This record gives sequence, C-alpha cells and structure tokens, in this order.
Amino acid sequence: MVPLVMWAREGAVRDEVAAAHPEFGVAEVARAADVAVGAAVGFHLVLLLLCVVPAWKLRGGRVWVRRLVTVSQLAGVLFSVFSWSSSGMFHAVIPVLGALQVASVVLLWVPAGREFFAGSR
Repeated sequence: MVPLVMWAREGAVRDEVAAAHPEFGVAEVARAADVAVGAAVGFHLVLLLLCVVPAWKLRGGRVWVRRLVTVSQLAGVLFSVFSWSSSGMFHAVIPVLGALQVASVVLLWVPAGREFFAGSR
C-alpha cells in the first residue's frame, strides 16, 4: 500500500523533497521523488515476499519459519524508524504497524508459540 499511496500523493513527496533540499531545482526534485517512489516499490515488494512466504509456511510449524518471521518483523520495525524520520506522510500508520509487528513476534515466542514450533525441529 505504501508505494501506491506515495504514487497517488507524488505531489506531497515532491513537496517534502523540495523542503528538505531547497537547493534542488524543479527537475532534481521530480527526479528525487521518482527515485523515492521507485525505491519504495522495490523495498515493499521484497517485504511482501518476506511476509507472504512465511505466512504460507507458518502452518507447518517449522522453526526456520518462526526465525524468519521474527527477523523480518523486527527489521520492519527498524525500517519504519527510517520511514518515520524521512517523511511525515505515514506518521499515523507507522506506530500502529510497528505495534502489530512486535505483537506478532511476541506471539511466536510466548509459551504457546514455542510449543507449536517445538514439534518440528
């Protein structure tokens, strides 16, 4: 969703780039906004794969899946800090998603989660 929002609100992305870099000309601002949207698309496609594949495999109770989900979700929280600092566009959403990511990791490691994954090492 993030790349779609950024694409739909590309004018706001350009405004943020222009405010952060007043020395940029119109063409440089447009190019920087295009790079930001393109980077968001690439990053979020990789993130989507890191969420969909483990979610599909999670039912099998494999330990490697729990570890991958843990790492990917905690990395997502760290990357959200970067998003928070680089743009105000998602300030309302980032804390909610971060809390959900942390909650998913906690659920994987509470006793019931450990029991589920204990059966298949």
